[in-house]
Amino acid sequence: MKNQKNGSQSFLEGAIVLTAATCVVKIIGALFKIPLANILGGVGMSYFVSAYDIFTPLYSLTVTGLGIALSRMVSERAARGAWEELRSVLRAAQRLFWGLGLAAAAVIIAAAPAFVRAINNPGALLSVYAIAPAVIFSCISSIYRGYYQGLSNMVPTARSQVLEAAVKMLAGTALSYGVTVMMRRQYRETGHLLGLSFATPHEADVYIFRYSAAAAVLGVTLSTLAGAVYISLKYGGNTLRIPAADKSIRRTLPSPGWQLLRVAIPISLSTLVVNLSALIDLTTVMNCLAEAIRRDAPVIFQMYRGLIPPEITGDILPEYLYGSYSGLAFSIFNLIPSLTAAMGISALPSVTRAWTAGDRRGLESTVSSVLRISLMVALPAGFGIFVLSQPILLLLYPARAMEAAIIAPVLRVMGISAILVAAATPINSILQAIGREKLPLLFLSIGAVVKLTVNLFLVSQPEINIQGVPYGTLACYLFIVCAGTVALRAVSGIRISFWKVLGKPLFCAAVSSLAAYSSYLLVFPQASNSLRVSVSILLTAGVYGVMILLTRTITVSDVRMLPVSEKVVKTLEKLGLIS
Repeated sequence: MKNQKNGSQSFLEGAIVLTAATCVVKIIGALFKIPLANILGGVGMSYFVSAYDIFTPLYSLTVTGLGIALSRMVSERAARGAWEELRSVLRAAQRLFWGLGLAAAAVIIAAAPAFVRAINNPGALLSVYAIAPAVIFSCISSIYRGYYQGLSNMVPTARSQVLEAAVKMLAGTALSYGVTVMMRRQYRETGHLLGLSFATPHEADVYIFRYSAAAAVLGVTLSTLAGAVYISLKYGGNTLRIPAADKSIRRTLPSPGWQLLRVAIPISLSTLVVNLSALIDLTTVMNCLAEAIRRDAPVIFQMYRGLIPPEITGDILPEYLYGSYSGLAFSIFNLIPSLTAAMGISALPSVTRAWTAGDRRGLESTVSSVLRISLMVALPAGFGIFVLSQPILLLLYPARAMEAAIIAPVLRVMGISAILVAAATPINSILQAIGREKLPLLFLSIGAVVKLTVNLFLVSQPEINIQGVPYGTLACYLFIVCAGTVALRAVSGIRISFWKVLGKPLFCAAVSSLAAYSSYLLVFPQASNSLRVSVSILLTAGVYGVMILLTRTITVSDVRMLPVSEKVVKTLEKLGLIS
């Protein structure tokens, strides 16, 4: 029988595995979302995103939080060699996750009509129904992802994520495009759709988008089924089998289900509050936009003169503006936190082991590395979005130039917000790993109130409207990062060098973003937007890499966590490129 740790990685190796998978997933996701946005437009994307926005909070409650809790409990028991406890926890998780998945799917189906009425988006009803089974399949995947992650083996999770993304792209795009083509053909041939008549093809398209978006969401549901089947089969042929243990100790163990719930509830609520950010946007933005239009619609139409298609009337303008934000800008914004989330997931077992063993030096080293590497990823990406917001939107959504022009100023601010979100994610994961899971819940709850307040105040102003949305996120996560950092230092007693963790990456990112902006303006100014953006990104990456080496931002401990020889470490030290 193979050793329990066979297949495990260091936290940085695991983070690289998950980050690489996330990059592949995001590339595949772009190959899905970009053509989907071009098929559906702003109105259709509002239906698609609305389904995601009811799915995400329930996913957080039933999947993300429980998966993190299971990972932590597996890590603790594996560190102590308590294999029978680990076995009991896994069995309890299987029963619990199944039950919660079925309950969450039922809640989505039952609440769907009231939900779409509450958000003033009735066209999203079919999409909401289509997403319900995805919660069940995601719960199944989460059982085995949490198990493997607790053993510091991130490969099964990474593979299942990539498989899900591939199925989502293929099934979602094919189904959405197929439904759109068939319904448009029916309208051209008969002048009717499902027994309804429409005055213009534009009105017919708005109706078609309800079904096209639902078809795309169905592709998402099929992708979660594929991921669940893969990782379940992987566990069924598992080579990391739990060692046999003395069954007589089972009587002395507390209920593993209650232990799992006790750990999971604060974590689940924390992840729920994180995703409430999107739900707050969904429930407030369109209603506030409707209020702004009611107050002074001409101001808004004048503000976006030449950027609103003639078929977009005041009645559906909120869907158009919100769909532009959620379908175009939010997808780009969310890329950065999703990359640094891998750091928190991968570091959790290492942080838990160090905390359990009382290894303060190891804990300090791990925490500093997690935060520094997260910022090394987030800062250049966030600054890059800030300086190149509209060119990036036009590169990704060439068929949606009007929506891109409207939402570019919003994305600019979101680039800075993304850095804060990316920093908050590993901070919260570390607090959860050391048993302080209630603190992230407190900070995130306060942040959600801040975001809600800012949204209500700004978005309902006709002269601000959708442009006010990113400032709520900015204020929310600025508070969370500051409060979380203070709490982490106070609770753990560790020292964090802000110059090494924040100062060096910030300086390197500032230089590289200046290079990005300058190169876009000065290099090939007569060339196409796509060429200029591509050159700017490549040049920025090169400048950033050189600056990271010259400032010795990478440390010896970082390199030693990678599968490289000691000779490479000594060579880099000799050249003065690592500290």
